[in-house]
Amino acid sequence: MTNIFTKTMKALFISLFAIGTLAISTNQAYAQATPEARIILIDFGRVTSESLVGQDVAAQLESNRARLEIRAGELDQMLQVERQELERQQSIIAPEAFEERVRAFQQRQLNAQNEIEQTNGQQQRAAQQASIEIQRVLRPIIIEVMESKQATIVFDKNQAYHSIGGLDVTTTVIDKLNSALSNLPVTLPSSAQ
Repeated sequence: MTNIFTKTMKALFISLFAIGTLAISTNQAYAQATPEARIILIDFGRVTSESLVGQDVAAQLESNRARLEIRAGELDQMLQVERQELERQQSIIAPEAFEERVRAFQQRQLNAQNEIEQTNGQQQRAAQQASIEIQRVLRPIIIEVMESKQATIVFDKNQAYHSIGGLDVTTTVIDKLNSALSNLPVTLPSSAQ
């Protein structure tokens, strides 16, 4: 019985040794096949706020947001005047006629709310589409910078806890993006009036 136990332990030891050797050689082969990590950092917030196209898109979106705010104010003012008039008429018209006017007023309120919500949704979709277009131009720029720096990975600078100098290539990316795309017409929704 001791002999069987000894043979089993010996076989187990040889198997574990073989597996360990295989794992070490696999790790060495994997390490040789995997390139050394070379990191560059890009502050994508700066790219958005400091690039010419980012500023152009932001200005267009802000202009449209201001128009939407004005339109919402106009609709609100119009509905307030109508509500006051309706309250004034409550005591002088028949209850059935008043109820009909209240229903019509409520429908106009709902229509105004839907208009604002729909236009806000269009604004958000326009901003998303502009972002997609900028990313389409930005991706090859980032790849070009990665290749020139022999980088294997890009991190957003704001996600790095700490870094040494020389890793941040944000200014280079902004300069290249400015050369490639300085403005982008954003398809903005028109206010329904």
